[in-house]
Amino acid sequence: MPIIKVTINHAFPALIDKLSRVSGVEVKDEDSLANALICEYHPHAIPQMSQVLTNVLFSDWLFATLEAQLQTEQRQLTNDELEYLILVFLHEVRSGEVTIAKRAYSEWINRSVQGLHALLNANQTIISLDGFARFRLRAFMNGLSSMMADRVGQFMIDREYEESVSMLKYMLESQPSVERELHVFCAPDRVWITDASGGLVRDSDITEIALAESGGDLNSEDLAMSILITRSPCRIVLHDMNPDAMWPSFAETLDRVFSERVQRCDHCSTCQQLEQAHHHLPVDGPHEHRFRRNH
Repeated sequence: MPIIKVTINHAFPALIDKLSRVSGVEVKDEDSLANALICEYHPHAIPQMSQVLTNVLFSDWLFATLEAQLQTEQRQLTNDELEYLILVFLHEVRSGEVTIAKRAYSEWINRSVQGLHALLNANQTIISLDGFARFRLRAFMNGLSSMMADRVGQFMIDREYEESVSMLKYMLESQPSVERELHVFCAPDRVWITDASGGLVRDSDITEIALAESGGDLNSEDLAMSILITRSPCRIVLHDMNPDAMWPSFAETLDRVFSERVQRCDHCSTCQQLEQAHHHLPVDGPHEHRFRRNH
């Protein structure tokens, strides 16, 4: 019967365990230091061997390879975070939710099985599964690494956002709640605040402090959040005229920070007036400017 040496840099224990269970295959020797084993196999076992070797590559080896790669490239992530990201991503890949290098996951499986079957059928004396993956699955691994990097990037953005929300909540909790109702308007190009009677709400002191802390790079959302936290109203009416805003939208953040204090309007008359005016608002007008509000 043919004898072959199989090497793998990751998931060597899984290789031994799974290959030794194949009918017609006998593991003759194993070298854990070299991550290599020698086995004797009957030709009728080749189809199942191809399936098993592919299974090792696309499960244990793939997870271990991605983990080793991310541990080197993403040192800011904990081991638990790495494991979570990889498991979720691989679940998406295996369930067919994404394609890799323009091929479905099942296609890559079939290509691997066919490639390994051909090598075994040709009576190769050595098969390096790492080399096989680099050569036969190069596009798959490159595509996978690129998509995994995108997942990590999004995870970092999400984590930074959650930390920002937690910090804003902490700042709000340090302010006593004030019996006051403020209205927050979110348009595609700006955010502004009015009091219950429609007067624009400004605060020059808060603006000056916020500008200093931001290094002069201050937008209407940052300023509005600073004013709302400082004034800490017990009730906020949110007029979201930009429901399709990219995540994380100001309206969503406001909901997260002020939670039960926020009440969304139901496309009120003021929102309708503003939409008809294409959200034009003289925000730099005098303080006594008022908006008609017919609730």
